[in-house]
Amino acid sequence: MLNRIYIIVGIIAILALAGAFIAPRFIQWGDYRDRMELLAEGVFGTEVTIRGDIDFALLPAPRLAFSDVVIGPADKPAATVGAVEAQFALMDFLRDRYNLSALILKSPVIAFDLDENGLLTSGVDLSGAGEGVALDQARIENGSLTLADRRSGSTYQLSAINGDLRLGSFAGPFQFQGSATRDGTAYSLRLNSGVVDDVGSARVSAFIAEVGGRGSLTLEGALVTGQAPKFDGTMTLKEAPPTAERAEQIRGNLVLESKVTASSDRVVLNGYTLLPDENRAGMRLTGAASIQLGARTSFEAVVSGGVFTLPPRDADEDASVMPYELVRLLNELPAPPLPPIPGEIGIDLAEIGLRGAALRNVRVDASTNGDIWTISRAEAELAGNSKVSLSGALRNDSGVAGFNGDITIATTRLDALSQLWRKSGENSPLFNVPAELSGQVMLAGDALGFSHGRLVLNNKAHMLELRLGFGEEPRLDLVGRFDDLAPGDSAILAAMFPDPNSDRTFGRSFPEGSFSFNSQTIRILGLEAQELVAEGSWSGAGLHFSKLVSSDWGGIGINASGDLAGTLAKPALSGSGHVDIGAANAPALGAIYGFLGVPFNWRPVLDRSVPASLDFALTDGDNPGAQRFTLNGTAGVAHLDLAVDMAGGLSDVREGHVQIIGSLEASNGSDLVRQLDATDTPLFSIDESAFVSLFAQGDAAAGFDARLSIGQGNELLAFGGELSVLESGELTGTGTLDVALDDGSGLAALAGGTGIGLGSLEASAGVEFYGTQSIAITGIAGASSGTAFSGDIAVEQVAQRPSVQGALHFDRLPGEGLAAALLSPAALISGDGVWPEGPLAASNSTRATRGSISVTAGEIALGASVLTDAGFDLTWDQQTLAISNLKGAIGGGSLNATLSQCCAGPLTDRTINGRVSLDNVQVSSLLTAEAASGLSARVTGSGSFAGTGASLAEVVSSLAGEGNFALADLSLAGLNPGVYPALAGLDDVLNIDAEALGILVDQSLGQGPFTASTANGAFAIAGGTLRLANLIIEGNGARLAGGIDFAFPTLGLNGSFVLTPFSYTDPSGLIENDAARILARLSGTVLAPVVALDTTELIAAIQVRANELEVDRLEALRIEDEARQRAAAAERNRLIEEQRRKAAEEAAARAAAEEAARQALEGQQGTDAPVPVEPATPETTAPTFPLNLGFQPGVNSSPSGPVNLLFR
Repeated sequence: MLNRIYIIVGIIAILALAGAFIAPRFIQWGDYRDRMELLAEGVFGTEVTIRGDIDFALLPAPRLAFSDVVIGPADKPAATVGAVEAQFALMDFLRDRYNLSALILKSPVIAFDLDENGLLTSGVDLSGAGEGVALDQARIENGSLTLADRRSGSTYQLSAINGDLRLGSFAGPFQFQGSATRDGTAYSLRLNSGVVDDVGSARVSAFIAEVGGRGSLTLEGALVTGQAPKFDGTMTLKEAPPTAERAEQIRGNLVLESKVTASSDRVVLNGYTLLPDENRAGMRLTGAASIQLGARTSFEAVVSGGVFTLPPRDADEDASVMPYELVRLLNELPAPPLPPIPGEIGIDLAEIGLRGAALRNVRVDASTNGDIWTISRAEAELAGNSKVSLSGALRNDSGVAGFNGDITIATTRLDALSQLWRKSGENSPLFNVPAELSGQVMLAGDALGFSHGRLVLNNKAHMLELRLGFGEEPRLDLVGRFDDLAPGDSAILAAMFPDPNSDRTFGRSFPEGSFSFNSQTIRILGLEAQELVAEGSWSGAGLHFSKLVSSDWGGIGINASGDLAGTLAKPALSGSGHVDIGAANAPALGAIYGFLGVPFNWRPVLDRSVPASLDFALTDGDNPGAQRFTLNGTAGVAHLDLAVDMAGGLSDVREGHVQIIGSLEASNGSDLVRQLDATDTPLFSIDESAFVSLFAQGDAAAGFDARLSIGQGNELLAFGGELSVLESGELTGTGTLDVALDDGSGLAALAGGTGIGLGSLEASAGVEFYGTQSIAITGIAGASSGTAFSGDIAVEQVAQRPSVQGALHFDRLPGEGLAAALLSPAALISGDGVWPEGPLAASNSTRATRGSISVTAGEIALGASVLTDAGFDLTWDQQTLAISNLKGAIGGGSLNATLSQCCAGPLTDRTINGRVSLDNVQVSSLLTAEAASGLSARVTGSGSFAGTGASLAEVVSSLAGEGNFALADLSLAGLNPGVYPALAGLDDVLNIDAEALGILVDQSLGQGPFTASTANGAFAIAGGTLRLANLIIEGNGARLAGGIDFAFPTLGLNGSFVLTPFSYTDPSGLIENDAARILARLSGTVLAPVVALDTTELIAAIQVRANELEVDRLEALRIEDEARQRAAAAERNRLIEEQRRKAAEEAAARAAAEEAARQALEGQQGTDAPVPVEPATPETTAPTFPLNLGFQPGVNSSPSGPVNLLFR
């Protein structure tokens, strides 16, 4: 039974506990919402609305939670709370004692307003007149406090408020410790307040510090609460400088201490003390300030005093080894204080002592926007009646003073003012010189910058900039932009700058530095330099020029850099740069020639290498003491690469071992050769890139082992051997010369034989030369245009002019080579016409040499002809070039000719003269196979010609001359005289049409040649046309007569010949000698002649003659026919008459018979009346049969075929 009781009691207890947990879940706590809101309204003195859920739990501890609480009107609440959670002690709660053990306010938001009159308004009754509330322990999480100032429209907000709150009542006491964030910056807060007394005043204290220790504000005093709160007490504002990186950069806090009276309208600081550095009490400023609040937040402050002097330096220090005082002051300059609101300040001090200098009558007007100070005016006086004015922006750059602004320094005694940075010597050019310096100044970190500076000296304005480093890396950087500087101006400018050689303080202050100067005009080393730029730096290692530039220093543009170290006795020089030389007559170029001792005979070559744009460098060599000099860039038309290795350095270049490696490369070989030797004739065949290389090593005393070559593609001209340089600059040496050229004309031009074309050649020879006085080329062996040649050539000075003599032998020479030798290859450049149109004037100057070279050849190819056992002399002088005494065998005979060209000089026209004679030469050997087809003869004759023009085409067009010839054993195919007997033997010519007759004539002409034993003629040349007129050749059975014009410009033929019977009589009479003409018309060119035979005249004559003969025969037949017709008519008339007679007789007989019968009848009748008898009418009877009148059959019959008339 007892067990059952325990079980029942346990079940009841379990149900009770379950009810304690579960029953509150079923209670509608929202039904108590109104009661809770009324209780809260009694506390806050305003409407309270709980819009969220209300939850209560009994176990494990009584807890009441509700959310979304609005304090004040719903449309404009004074405060809101996101959630409230209150906890009570369980046992007190069960005994109906409701003591809070903890209160958590989540996301509370409180809003205060300052109206247009500066009165504080809030929907919460903070006077403590309500039922009141006491909080021993409350926690605020993520709270927010907002103050809206309707006067300025600004809103100030503290967010992320987290901390612990103790509150006796809204009337105090009050304590809060926690943190908050404003404008992204976190602050730690400590606020304490006593109980508000009867007059509404309470003692308060506050400490606000920026998290991280940058600044803090401490306030203590009496606070009068209400709608117009007021504070009267003291304040201390501290701001820490940035962390120092060096010991001398350590600064104390900026400290502002003052009595303060504050209201919602204004904060007044009476008698404040400002310490920019709390560690330096002597730097103390006093004054007053007023801070305006409301629509316009600002402050006004004044600072006044007498003499403000910096403490003196250590008496034991040696000033001569210390930097300039200005540098030390800049290094010790404290950071300026920056209030967080805008305002203005005025400073009026009698003097500021800066140890090395003093500023008197200092006046400063400045304003700030809370971030920087804007100095509208800062004025002071310096020594030498100098005045300085400053304006700009002063700021605090992380604890370091910073400034940007404008400065002006004006003086009437530059000598006195310059004592601040240098000592003036006697006869200083600065004495009583007025000057003015203005520009922009910037102080940042450990550097002072002066930019856009304007320096006025002697009424000339110049630009000056500098950067002064005064920290761990002291240095001075100068930038000067100067106008035209006369010699006096240059002296003044030089005296203004410190002299590093004599001023030890300068070296201590600026052990390193840089400079950058430029001037429109300045004289350096006696030469005027335009747009000079000098930039560099100095250090303990020496002086370094990073840039030394002048657009025109005596006609030369310079852009160089380098280093100067060592001593005056043995300077160490190195550097690099770029130089531009615009003209060969640049004065600076002559000065450089003289300074370097360039030989006079080298200077023309160097002058032709101008304009030049070169990079140079002088660097240390591989071995100690050695140096290398390099020169690269464009020199004239070529790219130059030169490297000179000097074993003893630049100072020992004349005595020490030297190695030279150089090259010249140009895109146009002709231009490169013209630059090297001033000849207009290209050395190479085509204008491709050309390359000159040089390698030499040795010393000036013993000579050099040298290799020098110039090449383009497969073409090459090279020398290798010993080379020495004479004192005069001329070269002497011995070695080997190798040549491989597609066109040797340029080589001839280099030797002074301008205009002489040598064709392609590849050869080698020994050479020995002594300047240009004597050159011997021996043992020449090579090939030209596929043929071998050999010989020797020597050049000697004769009458101050080089003379070339020599002998060459060729296995075979092409005719084109002779033409090129006489006319130059350039003259053989093809044009639109037949003849070349290249210029005959290979040069516009006369030849520098004279010469005569004897040339022999096994054979000379003249087109399709070959001249064997040939020889000639190639001679030239200043104006004339000739191939004289050209002799050789050709076509079973011989040829002798002379050709010359005149006159070399500036004119473009040249005159070509020639004389040619042939002796018993087969014509076919002089013509092409096509031109000589069907022609056979041996010619003997001579001729001369001359022509003038700028090209060979023009010369040919102007040719004039004359000549004569004799032909022997002439034979012309296709002109068979047997055509005439063949035509005479034709039958029935009238029945052969013209076409068939022409075929018969052509076939007959082709049956054999026209032959003649001899023929003589003469020709004349005028206007480029050869005219052969009235040539009559009497051959076997026929005569050939006519003429021909040969146009040299086109090689065109225009002529005609007439073939007629000679010593021939046609028995039939069909062929008449005067009318049997066959025309042979010549056209085309001499290379491809066209012979057109015209037999129409012959055929027409034959047809006419045949018709004449036919007409004669027909006329005879007609006469015979007429005679026969007359005889037949007479016979017919006789027969008719006989018939008529017979008819008459028969009629008469009948009439007589009838008459007899009548009479008989009458006699029978007797008496009958006589009957009249009608006369009888004779009857005419026509023949009824054909009459054979005796005509010959077939005379009047129609022809059975067509009649062969002469013309149809």
